[in-house]
Amino acid sequence: MRQSLFLPALFVVSLLAGCSDGSDQPPPEPVAPSALTIAPTAIPEGGPGEMAQLRFRATLTGPQPEPVLVRYRTEAGSAVADVDFLPVEGDVTIPAGALAAEIVVEVFGNAADEPAKTLRLLYEVDGNAEPTGTAAVGTIANDDDACDAPFNKEPNPWRVSGADPLNYAHRGGVIDFPENTLYAYAEVALVGADVLEMDVYQTRDNELVILHDLTVDRTTNGSGRVVDLTLAELRQLDAAYWFVPGVGTPQDRPEEDYVFRGIATGERPPPPGYSPEDFRIPTLEEALQRFAAERLNVELKPDLDGAGNYEQQIAQALLAYGRTDDVIAASFVDEAANAFKAAAPCIPTSVPLDQGTNLVLAALGDGIIPPVPEHVAFQVPPDTSQITGEGQLPEGFFLEVVTADFIADAHNANLAVQVWTVNECEDMLRLMALGVDAIMTDRPVLLQSLLDTPPEERSCD
Repeated sequence: MRQSLFLPALFVVSLLAGCSDGSDQPPPEPVAPSALTIAPTAIPEGGPGEMAQLRFRATLTGPQPEPVLVRYRTEAGSAVADVDFLPVEGDVTIPAGALAAEIVVEVFGNAADEPAKTLRLLYEVDGNAEPTGTAAVGTIANDDDACDAPFNKEPNPWRVSGADPLNYAHRGGVIDFPENTLYAYAEVALVGADVLEMDVYQTRDNELVILHDLTVDRTTNGSGRVVDLTLAELRQLDAAYWFVPGVGTPQDRPEEDYVFRGIATGERPPPPGYSPEDFRIPTLEEALQRFAAERLNVELKPDLDGAGNYEQQIAQALLAYGRTDDVIAASFVDEAANAFKAAAPCIPTSVPLDQGTNLVLAALGDGIIPPVPEHVAFQVPPDTSQITGEGQLPEGFFLEVVTADFIADAHNANLAVQVWTVNECEDMLRLMALGVDAIMTDRPVLLQSLLDTPPEERSCD
């Protein structure tokens, strides 16, 4: 009996000794799982006999000590397997210490001018990672529109005809999110914004990037004019460096207020569902790939160096991704607007500054706005106090632009009225009551909360 009690104890001791490495070090702490996401993507289809590649990127929010396996398969949507794309099923590994892996789906090109087609990539994960979804949409864009005829605005798709105005996320929401980043545009689309507004500059090496200012100083950790920097140099910058939620880009706050600072450079993990690249200065093509399902407003900025066929490049990018009926190309620079119009007459445009000013002034009082078939919308401020550029207005000049009379005149000319930049609740409600077609705002979350409230219950209390 004594021996039978002793042997189990001896077995336990020997087992523990066999499992020990002879040190007193505690076992390593378990690593928290990363979030894994696969974002939507799009690609121009190419011509007959060509094979293009939809590239889905699986990304982790943080590296893992062990590999993460992603199993996937394609599922047909409006795109047909073996006709529009080659179906695939398999797995891909994100190696230990890495953050991303790529999944490629090959698509067939053709010459048919037809709507974009979509498929889904279904996925699941093995390893220390939690997926943020189960499927990602791939869009095969129509790149076959000859674009040699003007668009048809009968009826005008940018007019709401008495319904609520469109929620235009100005730069993705300057106050709500770090402006002009893929993160901002993705977040504001989830909120419910109707249109993603973005500004496009050309780099020193003639690439197209999304940024509002002439320089990178206000929003990033860099300095200098966009036109003097290459794309590679711009991609090294942190586009959320100076952003403070609910405020914008003040440069005098305590370090802890800049909650997104360092994500772009890998010093801080991104939120679930995102990657460091989502906090860098994006290219126009990245936005076209990511937001195939969202309406866009692309603002053309001045072509400062006159090199690289700026307006032609933007037109070609939009046409390659089939963005002809769900986008407005806007510019306050009449020369840029006219150059774009010549390059892509089929893409809707807004009235540029000089032409718009003449139309607005001529329509005051009993005046009318004549037909303007070459544009779909006025993009105007509520009044001239927002026009602050040097020399743009005579000193002391003030005019209330958006009035009931102006809206009626614009609608009679079949032009939508899209008002910028409206950030106060009371102003949003006033413009809704006037019947504008869109409100451009730095606070799309606030605007969406009003739009989601029944009209009779909307209040700024």
